[in-house]
This record gives sequence, structure tokens and C-alpha cells, in this order.
Amino acid sequence: MKIARESKNMTKVDLSKKTGISVVSIRLAETGQIVPTPSALRLYAHALGVTVAYLGCYENLPEDTLGQKITKARLYHGMTKSEFAKEIGVNVRTLYAWEADRYIPSINLDKYLSILQN
Repeated sequence: MKIARESKNMTKVDLSKKTGISVVSIRLAETGQIVPTPSALRLYAHALGVTVAYLGCYENLPEDTLGQKITKARLYHGMTKSEFAKEIGVNVRTLYAWEADRYIPSINLDKYLSILQN
């Protein structure tokens, strides 16, 4: 996020004004001391004119299981669990179960998972 912010010649204060997120939270996010929520990532991405994926928040997330891949794809698309569940037409509890690897999806998620490397 810091690289994107600096490439736009924005200060943390500028980004704070554009997003409504405190300067302290921005600093903590940029130094890896906190992980921004999907809604905060969307605000950052919009203010910086980049995609959520560009911010790189998901790069270090594992992709070992299908549940981890679903979580990573959801974050790539900048959605909360509720938003993603609505987008794909399932109950939030179902999505929780998929992301926890308790159940295998009965619908095709290739459209969302195609952004992953594995």
C-alpha cells in the first residue's frame, strides 16, 4: 500500500482524508502491524486508483486447501464474507463452512478462483 500511496505522491494524511481511515491505522497497515479489513482495502484501492489485488494483502495467504483458495480469492476481489456469499448466491454459513474446509462447494467457483496461481 505504501508503494501505491507514494507513487501517487500522497501522504498518509492525504490518504486518510480520502478514505476516512485514521493516519494511525494507515501507518499500522503499511508496516504490517495490522491487516486491513476487506472494506478498508476497497477504500484504499479506490482512493489510490488501484485494484485490491495490487495492494498485495493476499499474496502471503496460503493456497493449500480449497477453503484457503476460496478465502484468498474472496479477498482478492475485496469482498467480505457476506458480500461474497451474496455474489455467489449462497448463505454466509455455507461460505464459512467452505472456507473452513468443512464442506466442498456444490457450485462452480472457477470464475473467482482463476486469479490464483495454483
